[in-house]
Amino acid sequence: MVLNRLKNLLSAPAAPKPPSEALSTALLLLELARADFEFDDTELGRVRELLQARYGLDPAALDALLDEARIKARLSVSLHEYVGSLNSRLDADGKRELITMLWQVAYADGRVDKHEEHLLRRLVDLLFIPMADYVEAREAAAAAASGVGA
Repeated sequence: MVLNRLKNLLSAPAAPKPPSEALSTALLLLELARADFEFDDTELGRVRELLQARYGLDPAALDALLDEARIKARLSVSLHEYVGSLNSRLDADGKRELITMLWQVAYADGRVDKHEEHLLRRLVDLLFIPMADYVEAREAAAAAASGVGA
């Protein structure tokens, strides 16, 4: 019995499981949507559409994912865990799709706030996304938001 307690004390705790790609993406989309301090139904609707299209989730699974992302966002002191998870899981095409999704959320309410743009710039750096991809995604989202090319 004493030997078992000693073994338990000396055992290294298991490393926490990294967050899934879907959770990390949902968390970043929600953080961007609330970066301007005006999180509205239009932005939430866009987040839902993007996550459903990317991950093929049914409504219940989508609600569960968003609930978990909200909880994790409240409890997290940093986005680095989620950005790191995405860096290890996404290739260049996946990162281009992610930055496109983020820009679409930023433009969901018809304008991009300076806080949203600041967070986007930070994420581009942390995700090692080329500036050309950042600019291309921004221009495409702006054109879509204004109805150009629709």
